[in-house]
Amino acid sequence: MAPGPQRTPPPTIELPQGFRATGLHCGLKSDGAFDLGLLLAEQPVAAAAIFTQNALQGAHIPVCRQHLAQSGGLVQAILVNSRNANCATGQRGIDDARRCCHELAQRLGCKEEHVLMASTGPIGAPLPADKILQQLEPLVSQATSQGGMDFANAIMTTDTHPKAATATNPSTAARVTGFTKGSGMIHPDMATMLGFLLTDAAAEGDLQTQLQDLADRSFHRATVDGDTSPNDSLFVLASATHSAPITQCRSELLTVATDLARQLAADGEGASRLITIEVRGANSEADACHVGRVIATSPLVKTAIAGRDPNWGRILSAAGRADVTFDTDKARVWVGETEVFTHGVPKPEREATASQHLVASADIVIGVDLGVGTAQADIWTCDLTADYIRINADYRT
Repeated sequence: MAPGPQRTPPPTIELPQGFRATGLHCGLKSDGAFDLGLLLAEQPVAAAAIFTQNALQGAHIPVCRQHLAQSGGLVQAILVNSRNANCATGQRGIDDARRCCHELAQRLGCKEEHVLMASTGPIGAPLPADKILQQLEPLVSQATSQGGMDFANAIMTTDTHPKAATATNPSTAARVTGFTKGSGMIHPDMATMLGFLLTDAAAEGDLQTQLQDLADRSFHRATVDGDTSPNDSLFVLASATHSAPITQCRSELLTVATDLARQLAADGEGASRLITIEVRGANSEADACHVGRVIATSPLVKTAIAGRDPNWGRILSAAGRADVTFDTDKARVWVGETEVFTHGVPKPEREATASQHLVASADIVIGVDLGVGTAQADIWTCDLTADYIRINADYRT
């Protein structure tokens, strides 16, 4: 299977002012790859986070919730480990996460509640906390303003490449830089697998509500396989190094978050195609999103694209079972720029052209117009190949 659309990661990425980052190997991954990362602010900064809605939750989540509540939403550091989810590990897992935060706070000279932690990897094994604790001092000493890509590498699991993005507001020069990880078990019910947004703008207004709205328009619109991780976490930190308010950086925040969401979908396990699903003609944006997610999680649609088959019937059928108002006589379906179903009439003579889009492009566009309104939304996913089965069948063995 040919590889999917890959974006060559930059060797370095510019962090917003007031932040440092790094990553190193602490012994969780057997191949010597980076598996421990740190995001560090010069002082406690305004922060917000949203977490998975899965009833099963990683141990870091209650610890983060408690620390954010105790600190009034101020954070100086986020410690992240990969290759171990620290999930379904009981009280020991929570105690291990707290111990890591406590020890890092001691080395930074800050309050424990100003330190957060996030974990990602296989579920069920105790966190090798001692391996993490042994590397805290070098982790802190190595953190620099140029360490963003080391952090991005350290948080990867089955990702094929690190995921990062950055944007600068042209008027204020305030910067937004983001990182994410995720390749499988991607169907965010809050944010993404793990996501981190940093800005040197100043927090203004309700940062929690702003983050939720941002997630709804970006990470919540990406899906790989319909499975929601118990460790999903999205964080935003604002250092206020620039006097510009974060509300002036809405466009840059959305640009970075959307870029990262598309990278997640493009790097889906076993994927050979990034798919943008355009839903048009809905009664509401929420309806359009829902229809797009139903299409995006249809195995029939995803396997058809893997086979380069412009099977518009599968797209239309998926839209039709979304329990959203839908006028078949006004509906349209397209693959690439080719409309293959128009106002209740199939266009079989156009399927060869549509198929060529699936063959020639690694960045696929399919779409449906529901014919009932003016609302619209785009959803991002990937095709479903045999490699997805192989990766997940061999994940722990």
